[in-house]
Parts: sequence; structure tokens; C-alpha cells
Amino acid sequence: MIKKIAQYTCVFVCFGMSFPCLGDSGSGPADAPAVDRTGAPKASIAPGDMGTSTERSIGVLLKARDTNEEIYRNLHSFVCSEEIERFRGPFETAAAKRIDTVTATVSFENGTEHYSDIRQNTKLRPDMSSLGGAWSEGEFGTLLQQTQTLLSTQTPVFEAYENLDGTPAAVFEVEVSATGSPWDLVVRSQHYRVPFRSRVWISESGGEILKIERTSTYMPAGIGISEIRWNVQLKQVDLNGKTWLLPSVGEYAVFYDDASHREWNVMRFTNYHRYGSEVAIRFE
Repeated sequence: MIKKIAQYTCVFVCFGMSFPCLGDSGSGPADAPAVDRTGAPKASIAPGDMGTSTERSIGVLLKARDTNEEIYRNLHSFVCSEEIERFRGPFETAAAKRIDTVTATVSFENGTEHYSDIRQNTKLRPDMSSLGGAWSEGEFGTLLQQTQTLLSTQTPVFEAYENLDGTPAAVFEVEVSATGSPWDLVVRSQHYRVPFRSRVWISESGGEILKIERTSTYMPAGIGISEIRWNVQLKQVDLNGKTWLLPSVGEYAVFYDDASHREWNVMRFTNYHRYGSEVAIRFE
């Protein structure tokens, strides 16, 4: 099967500027490499991690490809509640000023997120773009599918084995250049392709993606942003006899170089259930 990296976009609006970073799916970039998915994934191993360690890490990537493709292939419509606490503060201190709290109902249909009942401090909003400040969309299937694609089309670098909340995991890093990046940044209607570094925690035993971190490695000059950081942690949920890998908590941070401050959103996802089901699944 031949597959290209798809482009995903979501919008951050900060001080009158739009900053897309992840989310709504679109067609893949013309220069995205086509990869034969029947072949084994490649892995670059750190010096000293040779022999059985090489086989071990590649084995984890093989599990990730098979396990997560099966999960996403079987992922049909679901709905959950999202709460976003938004903050502002200086670079160097832990001081934070709460901006507001945003809540929404999120559904996932045919590979696309849909947001409804959006409320900013209980005030109903027509869509996310009406919030102002920093906001994002697409932390569900689009992100997971994109990360799975990157693991298969790029060459992940093995970093280490870690224990993530009691689960043994292998950590891989993927560097994505501006040319092949699916991260689209828009400032005053000008589009920029943002290069980034992604770190991915993968369960050793099952191959499930447990956590994803993303950090921009270059920002265009003159837009007032020095860096964007983003992470999400995922948990398995048993629902109607099947296991799904879904977001639990996340954070998105925008750092401004002209004012030495940052804005960040803390996201929580709860009350997952399938359409037609009366049973809500909650992360404990």
C-alpha cells in the first residue's frame, strides 16, 4: 500500500494573528514521499545500542505499525467532552494568569473532528475561531494517524526505554523538515511550513502510541513567535468490546520572543462514548 503524509492544520489566534498548527485534514503535500508500507520500518540506533537492542527497537516499531493501523482502521464515530484551561505568563517563572476555560463536545466522523456546544466561561460560541487567543483543533484521530504515518514514512531515532505511568515504553524521535512538514503555520494569511521534532512513546508489549511531544525547530523571522510546543498523552479505553487509543490530557504552548511571555492551553478529554451507546467511558 502506498501512502503519503497528509497535511493537518489547526489555528492559533494570538494578538490578532492566526497560527495554524495541527488539525483539519487536507490533501498531502506534493513532495511528500510515497512509502511502501509492506516493508519494515527503519530505525536509527544510538551508538552502543547494537545487536539485540537494534532488533528490539525495530520490533517495537513493527508492533506500532500493525497495532495502531488496526486501531485507526476500526475507529468509527465517537464523541467526548473537552475542557481547555487557557493561561498566560512570563517565560522564566511559574506564575500564570488564567485567561478563561473553554468547553466543547467533540465528535469524530469519517476521519474529521467536529466541535459543538462550544462555551467560553459558559458563554456559547459559534466555533473555535471565535474565541480569540490561542486555540487548537484536531487532537484526536488526525493527530494519531499523522504520528503513525510519520513513524512509517520517516526514519525514527531510538532514544531510550522508559517507564511511562507503569508501562514499559520505547521512546523514538522523528525530525521533520520544512519541506516535508504537515504543520502549516498561517500568520496574516501567509502560510509557512514549520519543521519540528516529534518524540513518541510506544508501548513495548503492545506497540500502542502512549504519548506524543512536538516542538518547532525553526520559526519564521518577523512573526514574533520563538517556539511552539505541544504534547498529548493517550490512554487505552475499552468500549463496546474493543480497545481504543484516545487522548487523555494535553498541553499546547506558544512562546513570544518580542514580549518574553507565553500562552498555553491545558486540555482534558473525558466522557468518551460511541454514537448510540448509553455508556460513557471516563478516564480515572
